[in-house]
Amino acid sequence: MTVTAPSAAASTATARGAAACTAGMVMVGTSIAISPTLVNYPVLAGQAWRYLAAGVVLMGLLVSRGERLRRLRLEQWLRLAALAATGLAAFNWFVIEGAMHADPALLAAVVGAVPIVLAVLGPMLARTGVRPLTVAGALVVGVGIVVVSGATAAPLAAVPYAVGIVMCEVLFTLLAVPLLEELSPLELSAAVCFVAVPMLALAALAEPGPKVAIPTPTEGLALLYMAVITTAVAFLLWYDGVIRLGPDRAGLFAGVMPVAGSVAGMALGTSETSSTSLAGALLCGLGVAIGMRSGRNRDISEHTRAVSRP
Repeated sequence: MTVTAPSAAASTATARGAAACTAGMVMVGTSIAISPTLVNYPVLAGQAWRYLAAGVVLMGLLVSRGERLRRLRLEQWLRLAALAATGLAAFNWFVIEGAMHADPALLAAVVGAVPIVLAVLGPMLARTGVRPLTVAGALVVGVGIVVVSGATAAPLAAVPYAVGIVMCEVLFTLLAVPLLEELSPLELSAAVCFVAVPMLALAALAEPGPKVAIPTPTEGLALLYMAVITTAVAFLLWYDGVIRLGPDRAGLFAGVMPVAGSVAGMALGTSETSSTSLAGALLCGLGVAIGMRSGRNRDISEHTRAVSRP
């Protein structure tokens, strides 16, 4: 029996998807390292400003390309609302509030469950069949994330935040899959940012403490970084990777997040190099390598096949 090698187009799409997911998770990982700088800033109001700035940047990019956000159906608006409420607003609330109850390393460690959940739920929802190698790779990545983060136990008060982070991170990908069948990553990223803004602004009114505050220079830089890099750029990269790889294999790259956070922590002087962190990083890399050997790429819909063209 002759085995046909993957086409050059499919191989290119896979390589580009892997690169996009890696870059996106590096950016998100570094934001976890700087999230403690915002613990004294109004959480919900700060996130509202962040997503407003990111939406403006993304819409400007859309207009500069001679495009515009297409008209959406009610079903799409509802899905966008769910995506914004969970994957954006709630996720960042859990991360920032959780930093008050647990070491940020723990919050990065719980992300270890994300690739495992996506490796199983992604194919089930798409009815494409779970890929054993992807699940095996996800398990290795999950162990690597826990090791690199140096967190094996959590105070009881941190558990709800940990669970919330995992659920929101999974929904950030799974709720986007149907939308990416009809919207480009740029359109989706811009739309979901703008949808999140009024949600966060209204929720901020019920938040204890000051509703609006002038950020310190450090807080201002952190919010600007999160708006432009962690949101505008990282969203584009991640959703582009999901299109090329599918949600299950894209989820493997969640292992990049805590590694990047650890490296950023070393650069900022908030963490130290250790053999444990190195071992965890190697495990994450091994898990990605195993999971990516799970057969040819399965596009999330027929409409996304065009992205594999150079």
